[in-house]
Amino acid sequence: MASKNPTGLAWIILLTSFAVFCALLVSLPLAVRWYVLHSQVTQVGVVRVTSGTVLLAPSSDSDPIALIDMRSIEPGTVIKTDQRSQAALVFQAVGKKSQPGPEISTVQIYPAAEVVLTRASRPRFALSTDPVQFSLEVRSGRVRVYVAGTEPEGQRFTLTTPHAEIELAPGSYSVETNVTQTQLTVRFGEATLRAQGQQVVVASGTNSTVLAGQPPTAAASGDEELIVNGDFQTALGPPNWLITIYPADDATAGSAEVTDVDGRMVTRLRRINQPPTHSEVGITQVLEKDVRDFDYLNLQMDVLLRWQSLPGAGEQSSEFPLMLRLDYEDVYGNHQFWTHGFYYQEKPPQWVVTGGEKIPQNTWYPFESGNLLERLKTEGLPPMATLNYLKLYASGHNYESLVAEISLVAR
Repeated sequence: MASKNPTGLAWIILLTSFAVFCALLVSLPLAVRWYVLHSQVTQVGVVRVTSGTVLLAPSSDSDPIALIDMRSIEPGTVIKTDQRSQAALVFQAVGKKSQPGPEISTVQIYPAAEVVLTRASRPRFALSTDPVQFSLEVRSGRVRVYVAGTEPEGQRFTLTTPHAEIELAPGSYSVETNVTQTQLTVRFGEATLRAQGQQVVVASGTNSTVLAGQPPTAAASGDEELIVNGDFQTALGPPNWLITIYPADDATAGSAEVTDVDGRMVTRLRRINQPPTHSEVGITQVLEKDVRDFDYLNLQMDVLLRWQSLPGAGEQSSEFPLMLRLDYEDVYGNHQFWTHGFYYQEKPPQWVVTGGEKIPQNTWYPFESGNLLERLKTEGLPPMATLNYLKLYASGHNYESLVAEISLVAR
C-alpha cells in the first residue's frame, strides 16, 4: 500500500542517507588514520643453535623439527632444548627495502627449556609511533633476555610463565621457571613483575621470586657483584680495566676498545690484516678479594667471535681468539690460575685443544662458569682464598673478538 505521506517518507530517506554520508565522511578517514598509525605486521625471529640439537614446532600440536643450525620462525613456534643443547632467538630491526638491520633483542635459551614465541610484530608504516612488540611464554627452564634501547619508538617486551607476567625495559634479564616458582634477576635495566593482582618493580642488581599461587616477593639482592664496569658503560682504562698489549712496542700488535654494537656496549679485541706473528691483546681488572667466606662464585659473560686466522687454539693450544683467566691465591698461600678459552675454527686432526670450547662464529654465546669454587675442586685445583684479578685476552696472529656483560657474582 502506498504511503499516505510521500513527502515525509522522502525526507526520512534523505535525512537517513545524509546521516550515513556524514558518518562515512568522518569514520572512513579515522579508520584509515588508525590503520596507518596502529596496523601491525609480523616480525620474523631467527633461532640460532649454539650447541646440540634444538627442536622446533610451528605450533603446540604439530610435529617438531630437529634444528642444528639456524631458521626463521613466526609467532606460535615452540622451541625446546634438551640437557645438552641451547639456542639464541634473535630479533633484528628492519632496514631500508625490508633488509635485516641490527639486533634489537636476543633471548638466550638454556638447556632443558621450553619457550613459545607468542607475539612478534612491528608497525606496518613508518608514520606509526607504536613500539615493536615481542611476547614469549616461558613454560619451563631458564632464559636470558637482552632488550636494546635502539628502536626510535621503543619496544614492548613481555614474558609469561606459569606463575607471572613480566614486562621488560631495555636491559639484561634472567628468568628461570619450574612447576613451583619463577625467579627474575635483573642484571641491568628495570622489569615489572606481576602475579596474583600485585606487582613489583625489580631494578638493576636485584631479584624477585614468585611462588605458585603467591604474589611476587619484594625486590632484594643477596649477591655481591665483584666486577666494576662489566657492562662497559665507561671507557677502558684505570682504575677498572687495564689494557695489555704484547709485544708492547709493536704498533701492529692489536687494539682493545669499547664500541657500540647494535646498541650494546662491548669490548672489542682486534688484530686484522697484520703479519702472521704472535700477538696478544687483553683487558685486566684487579680484584684483590678475599673469597673464603663465600660458598658460591659464578662468572658470566657474552662472547662473540668474528674472526681467527689460526685454527683451533693454535698448535700448542695457547692461542685462543678469546681466553679468560682468573688468578688467585689458594688457601696454602700459593699462586694459582684458572683459564677457559673459546674458538670457532676447526683444528687440524693432529692438534689438541685443552681448556677451551668450540662455539659458533658471529653469534653471541652466553658463558657461565657455574660455581667456580666447586669447579676448581672438580678440575683438581686447590681451594681459592684470595681472588687477585680477572683477565680477558685474545691471542694468535689475526683475530677479532667481542665480549659483553661480564659479571662475577659471589654469595
